[in-house]
Amino acid sequence: MERLSTGWFGVIMEFEGVVVETSEETHRQAWLQVAEEFSFRKPLGQSLRRIKGVRDEVVVSRIFGWTHNPSVSRQVAQRKGEIYESIMGGRQLAAMLETRPFLETLKRYSIPVALATPLSESKVKEGLQRHNLAQYFDAVVTAEDSGSAEVEFYYAFAASKIQRPPIRCVVVGESNTSVEAAHELGMKCVVVTGTNPVFDFTGADLVVRNLSQLSFMNMKRLFAEESLVESKLNPLEDPARNQNADDVDDEDDYADDDDEGFQPMRGAAAFGGRW
Repeated sequence: MERLSTGWFGVIMEFEGVVVETSEETHRQAWLQVAEEFSFRKPLGQSLRRIKGVRDEVVVSRIFGWTHNPSVSRQVAQRKGEIYESIMGGRQLAAMLETRPFLETLKRYSIPVALATPLSESKVKEGLQRHNLAQYFDAVVTAEDSGSAEVEFYYAFAASKIQRPPIRCVVVGESNTSVEAAHELGMKCVVVTGTNPVFDFTGADLVVRNLSQLSFMNMKRLFAEESLVESKLNPLEDPARNQNADDVDDEDDYADDDDEGFQPMRGAAAFGGRW
């Protein structure tokens, strides 16, 4: 695989808050109602902020600490799902306006894309088909694929399905849970904040408001330090020749990328600019 050529890395995207709009408030209402039904203590705001991207059974047992009985956890999670659907009243989540153009860009550069989510396979595939987005994903990892309670499992399994090592993957998520799980595996992580404050995500490699601010060049820059890898793996090759080849590679592959507007925001430096 050519270094930093098209298809050199892979992208792993979350579903809610990235591909489709978030239903965070509806989830919150469902959790509060199920807590009342089962006479559990109501979750606090801090706990509710940690549940993004986590399977409902894991939320019950590990984050809220309501029970450590697996069968009870499944029962509570199932009831929460029923309440959620009831509150939604048949309304379906709309696709983010920026989703299709972003996926078209990845497809144009032949970058493999996986969808990783703790939601059920039927719910996710129904949403993808409704919005005509299924053709953009090379792999879909859902709750049915999970052999683990950890978010890292979804990302690792997604990486294997698109045949990219973790260090060559970029996770596009919406929470600090995404950041922690991605970094645990050695992956890069871009957070799509939406209306949330950007300073909540200082650990992310890149922070954007929406996918329209995430260009191909910005993702390429996340791997800037990879320029050191090839020379270490091929010590007998001429460094000057490698440098020249790299320059041509970059010019040919990315000359048509407009890279307009947004620039990467990393760490504390992310917050001294436009927001």
